[in-house]
Amino acid sequence: MKKSTLAASVIVALGAVWLGGAWYTGKVAEEEYVHQFELLNQNIQQSFSAKGLSVEFSHVAIERGLLSSKTRYDIVVKDPNKPESVFTLPFEGTLYHGPLPVNQLSQFNFTPTMFASVDKLTKNDKTTKWFAAAKGESPLSVSTSMNYQRQGKAKINFAPFETSVEKGVWQVGDVNLSVDFSQKGIQQAHLALSNIAYQEANARLRLKFNNINAMAEYQPIKEWDLLFTGQQWISGGEMYIEEEDTQDKTNHLAIKNWKIDLNTVRKEAFLDLAMNLKLDGTQLNQIHFGDLNLNTAFNHLDGETLNQVLHAKFAQIEDAPLTDAEIALIRKFFDGQPHFILRPTLSNSAGKLATDIDVAVATSDLSSTLSTGKIFKLFRHFIFKIDANKAALIETLTAAEQLSSKLDKEEAARIAEMKINDGLKTPVQQGILVDDGKQVKLDLVLENGELKLNGKVIPEEQVASILFLAAMSMGY
Repeated sequence: MKKSTLAASVIVALGAVWLGGAWYTGKVAEEEYVHQFELLNQNIQQSFSAKGLSVEFSHVAIERGLLSSKTRYDIVVKDPNKPESVFTLPFEGTLYHGPLPVNQLSQFNFTPTMFASVDKLTKNDKTTKWFAAAKGESPLSVSTSMNYQRQGKAKINFAPFETSVEKGVWQVGDVNLSVDFSQKGIQQAHLALSNIAYQEANARLRLKFNNINAMAEYQPIKEWDLLFTGQQWISGGEMYIEEEDTQDKTNHLAIKNWKIDLNTVRKEAFLDLAMNLKLDGTQLNQIHFGDLNLNTAFNHLDGETLNQVLHAKFAQIEDAPLTDAEIALIRKFFDGQPHFILRPTLSNSAGKLATDIDVAVATSDLSSTLSTGKIFKLFRHFIFKIDANKAALIETLTAAEQLSSKLDKEEAARIAEMKINDGLKTPVQQGILVDDGKQVKLDLVLENGELKLNGKVIPEEQVASILFLAAMSMGY
């Protein structure tokens, strides 16, 4: 047999195997494709039902082909309290059969895949305006692939669009969302948004955000349907906000970079939630205020009670007073001894201003502790500290004086230093603050049943009297 004949035979045989595999996999792919919609509906209902919304993938239809199939489905959003309000997003697309989907082969991707799909939003009476905003292009497309281990990735693209609202115009750039999923549901999601801008019709308010990125990691908790663990973050590049006041004065806020980090960890029956907010290069009307870093933590949160509180909140009628059951839930939550931490820091060219608040609750029984005068029993521990660089404090107040009084920096700095020195005299004399010339400090710590202010013990009776007088002055 000639080599050319043999080669042709091999090619034909491989082609037949590929076509046969595609035909067989097509059947499996279609079944799995429909199954994924069923799983999505289960997960979505679990997430949205408690929030008073119904979101469902419906009318899933497949028209079978050899190497690919045509698909159609709807995303239907309903408000159970408003049966007349139904929002339907119709999609049409192509389901490419594995093990080597044609659309992936065209991109020289030879990874074995059960199926790959490409879906696009189509027009109806609800989406026509969206198409117009995207200048006639399909404003939303979804590309999905799944391997034989039922793991996959979905890429969702929103086309740039411009839309007018009641008071202004929104401009949104490219939006790309990538989602990793498995049989357990969504595992991780990444979002990239090139830019978003808004301008009021009267041009009094203008917003612009650039290079927004986000990541979310989801690990659902079976017994607590409204809670999950994992890491999330969102960040952005330059952010601008311009606003004209009633005197036609323009205020301009600019932030160079910003980021918000979240991390939720489960510890048996409790959750620990940490959050960090970071703002770099903050300017107001071209006056620098420095960098802000805000670290917060909500630890030892009773997961079961917190989940019940969220259910009660979502079921609550707007502006309705708290019921006895809701009050009991809140008390139960605090009886779980939650632990709260707040650590804001402002840094500028002169130094740093830092605060440390660390409070661990012991009980929700406020009335009993107040009536007996045992205030300290409310807390497992209590820490309130201030550590402010005096030069940084002066620089911050200088910036505030420049804004409020329209002074030059030199004059504003002179006034700021004078105000700070005068303002510190009384609290320093009373022992509330400590000023060593470089740092201004406050150290209030409750430990071992003793409250100490800058190392000096404050009797519990004195604290109880102060709180009683404060309560009486407010009419309690």
